Amino acid sequence: MLINWQDYRVAEPDALETPAMLLFQDLVEHNIRSVCELVGGGENLIAHVKTHKSEAVARRQVELGIAGFKCATLKELEMVLHAGANKAILSYPQCQELKIERLCDLTTSYPNAWIAAIVSSSFHLEILATVAARRKQSLNVMLDLDTGMHRTGIGFGPDAAELYRQIDAEPHLNAAGLHLYDGHDNFSDVDERAKAAQKNIESLQEFQRQVEAAGIAVPYIVGGGSWSFPYYARTPGMYGSPGTFIYWDAGYSKDMPDMPFRCAALVLTQVVDRYPDVASFTTDLGCKAISSDLLLEERATLLGHEAAEMLWQSEEHAMFRVDGELPQVGDYLLAVPGHICPTTIRYPGIHVIDETGNAIDYFEHTARDRR
Repeated sequence: MLINWQDYRVAEPDALETPAMLLFQDLVEHNIRSVCELVGGGENLIAHVKTHKSEAVARRQVELGIAGFKCATLKELEMVLHAGANKAILSYPQCQELKIERLCDLTTSYPNAWIAAIVSSSFHLEILATVAARRKQSLNVMLDLDTGMHRTGIGFGPDAAELYRQIDAEPHLNAAGLHLYDGHDNFSDVDERAKAAQKNIESLQEFQRQVEAAGIAVPYIVGGGSWSFPYYARTPGMYGSPGTFIYWDAGYSKDMPDMPFRCAALVLTQVVDRYPDVASFTTDLGCKAISSDLLLEERATLLGHEAAEMLWQSEEHAMFRVDGELPQVGDYLLAVPGHICPTTIRYPGIHVIDETGNAIDYFEHTARDRR
């Protein structure tokens, strides 16, 4: 049996227990090379690893020129350092001494890598300084800036400048630069996207001038996310920070058709029942198999049945309605996740599929868990 849909081939679906996460090797390679070309080289990127959480994928990124990474968890940080990262940012403020102890352990274990934490409040600063002083160890610390998302970060202004000065004044902390995430600026229109990013870039540059005029260095500036990273990466003195590019998904494909990326990670699912009288069929694509954070109709696109609409989802099953011919019980389908990042964590690993459709490897999701 062969699944063959445009560029997607799976030679022996019967050999894979469904639901299964599949990584199409040629497409993920395309995405890595494309992101590097888009910004003039992988050295201009600090790529987020929350999407793939795989040491094998991180190693391939390093091999193709991306050696700087952004991490949501300490487990992700440990993973990229082991994969050969030369720069790594723990991009969520830490509020526990226990976690900062682990951060210190990692900076000790990888002395040749540049590793940074972020802060946006005096609490973050004080807890980092306390642990660093107790261990007589230096930590790099970036100031996390907020442009209106109000998730983490401090707004531009005197308070932000004072907090950065306080970082610099701590004997065991190094003021390492500025970090900015603008995920709320999710514009499909390219001109609007560019305008929003340029506004933030100018704010960063002005803030940098103010801080440097006070005699404090700003070694690194890291900005943006999957929507805006090219604008930061193509600005001299800045890094862009993409994440989802590595696998892409149905949501980004719809909202940013101008981007050169392909959906490289899909979910193999199977039809487990069908109901012709109500034009519906049931798959094993429950919320344990694919992310359920979006609206029902946005959670999955079934290749070959793109008009099929998800009606309902339980832990193990998803029901779809479709006008026209229904698939048969036992048929295999390929689902493009609407949101790939929280789909990855549903699986302990991902099957690597080559151009002929054969499963040639299995990449563990190394950082799936936090420890």
